[in-house]
Amino acid sequence: MTDRDRLSRPRLVSLWRRVTPGATVLVTAQHRSGVATSVREWLAETDQTLVRWSSNRTDVPADSPDADVVLLELEGMRDGHITATQNVRERWPNATLIAVSSTQWPPGLLDLGIRPERVFSGSLFGFTADEVLDRAEQLGLPLTWDEATGLIERVGSHAGFVDAVLRAAAARGALDDAAVHAGCDEATAHFAGSAAAGVFRPNGWHAVLVSARIGPMPRRTLIAVWNRDEVVRAALDNILQSGFFVQDLDRDTIELRPDIRAAIIERMEREAQIEQVDSAVAALASQLLTAGNTDDGWAVVADLPAARTRLLARHWWQIGETDVERARPWLEEAVLRDPDPLLRLALARTLIDITSADHSGSIPEDARRTARDLLDELGALCTDAQLVAETLRGVLLRLEGRFDEAVEMHERLADESAGATADSGSPSALRSLVQTHVLLQAGLSAIDAARVDLAADRFAAAAALAHSTEHERLARFAHEMLLLVTPGGAPDPSGFQARIDSLVGAHVSTPAMRRLVSLSSALYVMDPCGLQEALDDVDAPVVDDPLVLRFVSVALRTMAHGILGTTHLGVRELELFSQSIEQHPLSPTHEVLLLWARTESLTHSGAGDRALQLLNDAPAAAARIVPLDVLRARAHLREKAPERALACLASAPATQGSGVLPVWSHVVLFLAYHAIGSESSLDVARQHLSSAIVAASRARPLLPFAMQGMGALNTTIQQAEQIALDPAGRRFVDELIRMRDALQLATSATLTLSERERTVVAHLTQASSTKDLAQRLHVSPNTVKTQLRSIYRKLGVTSWAEAVSTARRLGLAE
Repeated sequence: MTDRDRLSRPRLVSLWRRVTPGATVLVTAQHRSGVATSVREWLAETDQTLVRWSSNRTDVPADSPDADVVLLELEGMRDGHITATQNVRERWPNATLIAVSSTQWPPGLLDLGIRPERVFSGSLFGFTADEVLDRAEQLGLPLTWDEATGLIERVGSHAGFVDAVLRAAAARGALDDAAVHAGCDEATAHFAGSAAAGVFRPNGWHAVLVSARIGPMPRRTLIAVWNRDEVVRAALDNILQSGFFVQDLDRDTIELRPDIRAAIIERMEREAQIEQVDSAVAALASQLLTAGNTDDGWAVVADLPAARTRLLARHWWQIGETDVERARPWLEEAVLRDPDPLLRLALARTLIDITSADHSGSIPEDARRTARDLLDELGALCTDAQLVAETLRGVLLRLEGRFDEAVEMHERLADESAGATADSGSPSALRSLVQTHVLLQAGLSAIDAARVDLAADRFAAAAALAHSTEHERLARFAHEMLLLVTPGGAPDPSGFQARIDSLVGAHVSTPAMRRLVSLSSALYVMDPCGLQEALDDVDAPVVDDPLVLRFVSVALRTMAHGILGTTHLGVRELELFSQSIEQHPLSPTHEVLLLWARTESLTHSGAGDRALQLLNDAPAAAARIVPLDVLRARAHLREKAPERALACLASAPATQGSGVLPVWSHVVLFLAYHAIGSESSLDVARQHLSSAIVAASRARPLLPFAMQGMGALNTTIQQAEQIALDPAGRRFVDELIRMRDALQLATSATLTLSERERTVVAHLTQASSTKDLAQRLHVSPNTVKTQLRSIYRKLGVTSWAEAVSTARRLGLAE
């Protein structure tokens, strides 16, 4: 008698005692010897006889010995197993039938009216901590409670693994890592042998090997691994109940227990099965990718280079759906393993194709050279792969600043892809993906070539095709790019209105667009903290494609610096940017956006005259991209020329609607008329201010009110408090006040006050006049006047009363 046979488990004996004689019992357990041992221990207390039978033996001889208990090893759910079970029940109709199955009760037996009265799950036959201690004592192995629970934590409760480890520990005299390793190896050898002998289904053992090779996986992937046939699918629940797998709730994954997995992998290595199992893993991953489960498919091979290379060569066209920072090193390794040109094509895509998942838009020169070399190395390709290669060559043209050539090439390829015949045997998804890819690149080239109408058409077509073929990530990309152009192809691709109104609050996924949307949204609602956070993101990758994004970002950043009082930083950023593109060809769109950034910088720096010179020299076509009239009017206001500001907006003021641009136009008109100061001008000023507030109270853009500087904002708030407004307008004025206070706290204005100026500010609330203040400070009135002018400028105010109010809000005076 072996140690295994001497295992005593009173808990299980008690379980059998409660079974009604003659009943049919189903036990769903993997370790059948553990069930058999407990049954024999139970029968040893009685005078009942036992017969063991296998469902692989369908004929039951009539002269088979009588028995009180029949232990049936139910090997599956096929017709032969059903017949064998039926014959066993007919031969021993009054015996207690205990059927042990690694799966479930065959449905065919239910049709015959044979059903179990009791069902015991495999988990009942697993070891408890008390039983581990009992078994250890039986083997002469000293063990603590913590060691017993720790063993179950490491290898689960399955009787075969626990008992094997305990016997190995007894042989060594200690439950250590070596004992766990030896026990798991023995139990694994038992399962492998059972599979080879047909006791444990080969397909089931194959699923175990694949599970071990993959490691942690989502439960849905585990189900796919065990979906080889009906019996194996049914066995999975039993395997899970037996404690072979452990779940990580934080990562939402499940895997074989590490010690069991290590033992299985070691056996695969000794038996030279790794390559065979990796091939099976690659086949599973291919099934998942084909079914559209992209993340699961690539995750399966993430840590298996050989399987991953097989999958990359077969599904090269789907790698764009994986995070590019993850896919690129995979492909760099794969091209060293395999000369397949499709792997080189896929690697080139990850380097220069911003439609790849999570591409930052940054494409440094070394990446361009590598991509060019990879494309030059390609030999003969299938039609779809050749289209992708040519499309990438067009991307290289765009990156070189050859925008018109890139548009011409991508337009030709778009026409070719629409009319080309799909390759024989190629998946239909490949053709639709290639067509979508070409359309997106055609749109990107058109943007940088200032062909906005064409860009809008191409992005719309790409979005429609991607939606119809369920390429949802590419559809989202197309919609995000449509934010850079005006619906219907209207010529305002990068204008102020489109940049703010269209981008604010947009749900985007590409990294470059996320940063642009964050900055635009912070500007729109004038969130100083959000603006500062966006400006502090200095480590963000430089966007090279499409180049227009980089220009828009620079213009918005320059504007944000001006509003926050860090114009000097904006000037330096703009200088560095200008140097970086000095040798790069620019399209008209790029030049106009650069003009916008430079005028923002000059206006906030107090060089309104130079800003006006740039704006006056701008080509007429620039007005289709940025609001030249409003920019000129604002510059004239900064130069204290309100009449000229009015003249700029007199011809065609953009005052209709509730977006940023109409509101901004009304604000500029209000400030211009207010600066003139005549009674009639003040009436008109109030009308424009009222219109600005009414329009802004709908969409709530705060940016137009902050664009003119703190002094103008204070004037706007003071006048707004004196005009009749509805409740919505009054609430909006309250928002303006909160914005003004937040900006004053966030900007560097108060930080630049000298200690002497702070002393002056502290006495403002107590003094009644300049003369009184001079006496309190023991200086001359002229000195006080000079100091007040400096304080007014730094606080963004124009009067004593405003200075007192601002000082109290900022905590500079009581």
